[in-house]
Amino acid sequence: MLTIRWKRLTCIPVFPFVIVLFIQILALVLLHSMSSGHFSSLCLRHIFRIGIGIIVMFSMVIISPNFWKRHAYWLYLLCLLMLIIVSIIGKISMGAQRWLDFYFFNFQPSELMRVMLIIILAKYFSFFSIQNTQRTSSLIVPILLTAIPMLFVLMQPDLGTATLLFLVSASIFFVCGVQLWKFVVVMLACIGLAPILWNFLHEYQKNRILMFLSPEIDPNGAGYHIIQSKIALGSGGLWGKGLMNGTQCQLDFLPEKQTDFMFAALGEELGFIGCLLLIFLYFLLLAYNVYVFLREHSKFNQILVFGLNAMLFFYIFINIAMVCGLLPVVGIPLPFFSYGGSALSVLMACQGLIFSIDIEQKNGRHSYLG
Repeated sequence: MLTIRWKRLTCIPVFPFVIVLFIQILALVLLHSMSSGHFSSLCLRHIFRIGIGIIVMFSMVIISPNFWKRHAYWLYLLCLLMLIIVSIIGKISMGAQRWLDFYFFNFQPSELMRVMLIIILAKYFSFFSIQNTQRTSSLIVPILLTAIPMLFVLMQPDLGTATLLFLVSASIFFVCGVQLWKFVVVMLACIGLAPILWNFLHEYQKNRILMFLSPEIDPNGAGYHIIQSKIALGSGGLWGKGLMNGTQCQLDFLPEKQTDFMFAALGEELGFIGCLLLIFLYFLLLAYNVYVFLREHSKFNQILVFGLNAMLFFYIFINIAMVCGLLPVVGIPLPFFSYGGSALSVLMACQGLIFSIDIEQKNGRHSYLG
């Protein structure tokens, strides 16, 4: 039964909540700047999405974490069903079939699957001791739970999301006690299979990897994104060119400036100091989540908070590294900052779930055993 506790809304931790809101306000200021100082429809849509995200976050806060544990398998199957539906009748955009069209908005089920995979792995491993987890036979089920959605995501194709699913799952496996040598075996197997897996990549995915190694090979084609991103970041200097003064942004040299490359736009207009401020805010939020993880006594909640925080970290790290040219270009947005609906709502839900676990712990309500 779904238990709703409205009083929890008065117990939301103020400091991390303000951090999340401040990141979104900073993004809104930058979107306003990229619209040449006009309050464009882009800004209005983003305000609407922030409002939806806050509602989603509050919804997660008032629901007991025990609800997600009890219904994890059914919710996982529902998300898997949505991935199957996407592969059949999903909306195709820019060569990818990733969205369900609900007329008023488009929804990307793979975003939701990232969260549900963490929840179901947390439930599975919460019933095992470290000694049991170290048995190879106990890993068959969680490997299948991870591999099946990864396969459907790769079919869309969405290599970035599939990579994120793999990294977050591997992190949960590690923190639950899986021996390090098993990770080494998997890594060596991936390296050995790399020439074969290369043949299964789409042409644009191959180009992204090649351009990561040397973007100057095709400066006006596949390497254009990363070259322009580096120019934007470097030209900002220490303090930036100022709002509405970034040439790469204002003259549309920087592609995907509202979404995947918004960090580069921040670097151009607000400089290294602006980028450092955003990274510091992320650090504070991640530190708060680690604090919740260390204080928690329920094993399910511990694994859940760890997995959600790991996902947030990988979002941040991959996007910033991609924009700086340290990783290949993949479709990973910057949390709470990049323009986008599905990703923002899901990430707000994740943080709301962590708030809910923190409130539950502070109130001493543990109606379940880890």
